[in-house]
Amino acid sequence: MAIKNSENLPNDFPAEKKSLLRVVIHSFFVVPFIIAIFGVLIFLMVRILTIEPRTAQDYLHDVKIGGTTKRWQGAFELSKILANPGMIPREERFVNDLISTFEYSEKERDDRIRIYLALAMGRTKDLRYATILEKTLNAENEEILAAVIYSLGLINSPTSLEQLLHMFEHESARVRHQVVVALGNYYGDQVQTVLKQALHDPEPNVRWDAAIALAKQKDDSGRRILLDLMDRKYLDSFPNIDAVEQNQAILAAIRVSRNILDGELRQVLMDLMENDLNMKVRQAARNTLK
Repeated sequence: MAIKNSENLPNDFPAEKKSLLRVVIHSFFVVPFIIAIFGVLIFLMVRILTIEPRTAQDYLHDVKIGGTTKRWQGAFELSKILANPGMIPREERFVNDLISTFEYSEKERDDRIRIYLALAMGRTKDLRYATILEKTLNAENEEILAAVIYSLGLINSPTSLEQLLHMFEHESARVRHQVVVALGNYYGDQVQTVLKQALHDPEPNVRWDAAIALAKQKDDSGRRILLDLMDRKYLDSFPNIDAVEQNQAILAAIRVSRNILDGELRQVLMDLMENDLNMKVRQAARNTLK
């Protein structure tokens, strides 16, 4: 058998033919391949440099004319992008377009579209969306209703307050919880009356957020509940709350406790600052005690 070299050619192959084959291989295979690779790289670089980031209008367009999956994904992305104040379109045309799209979404089978559109409007904190959201407070779907209530709380329109107060009588704990969260953005005697009532709600989440909302307003009616929220043994009694959620609850209680500090709260904060395993919790306690 003839011995072959690295180019898979027999060693006794004529040198001239070897050289010719090398030229052919390089000319018709290697060089074009390298050129093609460079061409693809240049195309990708140009594409990356010239592509424009998607805007709120683009995502709203997806909701209006996209397929089933694209519509809810467009609504989801819209709710995310409108959480950035610098990305919120203020033009009347966009506002009207979003409102009409939300109205039409009542016919959608996928509730996620309506939920994310409601959240998108709420995150703009634009009063112009309050009326259409208020009209949706009679929704039967709890998830949609919760999203609408949460969004009205973000918008904080005076016209929404009376309806939100009445919504606390809802039979759904999820809805009552969102009402308490929304009322946390309002002030007044009526608000405090409902929040104090919520301190005795059978649902823990309702009680917790009511205590936090009251403390924000420098009302210590929920002080005992805040002390519980800063107690990991208490939180351990709720198996559905994981470590991340525990930390979030403790941090929320620490932040508002600044408004109602007393001797017992200071002692608990000192203990957290010195002994808690979570660094963020220790730092938050330290900042509150300053």
